[in-house]
Amino acid sequence: METRNFICRILLISFLIPTTAFTSSKCEATGNGNRLEKKNEVKTVLILGNSIVRHAPKPEIGWYGNWGMAASAEDSDFVHLLIRDVHRIDPSVKVKYKNIADFERNFETYSLPGLDSLRYPDMLILKISENVDEKKATEGNFISYYDKLVKYIAPNHHSVKIIVDGFWPKKNVNSLIEEYAFKKKYPFISISGLSKDSTNMAIGKFDHKGVASHPSDKGMRMIKQRIWTIVREYFKKEVQ
Repeated sequence: METRNFICRILLISFLIPTTAFTSSKCEATGNGNRLEKKNEVKTVLILGNSIVRHAPKPEIGWYGNWGMAASAEDSDFVHLLIRDVHRIDPSVKVKYKNIADFERNFETYSLPGLDSLRYPDMLILKISENVDEKKATEGNFISYYDKLVKYIAPNHHSVKIIVDGFWPKKNVNSLIEEYAFKKKYPFISISGLSKDSTNMAIGKFDHKGVASHPSDKGMRMIKQRIWTIVREYFKKEVQ
């Protein structure tokens, strides 16, 4: 009887070992709903935001750049700082970015097909909030349209979704976005506290108050650092 039990245990172990090995070959990002199947899987990144991501020249308000508003140069905005860090690890990664402030202001009527050329990125970094009306966000069910945007741009389950709230302290909108990320188990990055430090804004560098309320070079670096803390895990040469 003891010999029979011993043989059964050996057979059971022989079946369990291959299964365990197969399961451990996959890596899920800790604490989120994104799945990373193998190292260096992310080859395309899309950053959607607003004027903090990119704003075309607008001389009437004293803005002449064509990059993240209030940054002193293109390579000083958070998008290009992030691109630099990604390319230090993998120069082949393609990074696209777009200002979708129109979605923030008119989320109920915004035409998603206008973003078709940007669909199916391996990683989506969604950083919007600042231009969403607080009252309209609640009464107009903003978060349902936010979810539609995420699903339209990155419908594949294997794609990585990084959720970022707003630089300005829009308590209601930022809370809705944080709750959404929590429910979806997506990585959430809060940058709203950065605006409490006036040195993170371009105050005194521009006459127009709207432009000056945008992130300074320091603020842009702080935004990049917070996002990179999460994003870099997907670009490690060896996935743990």
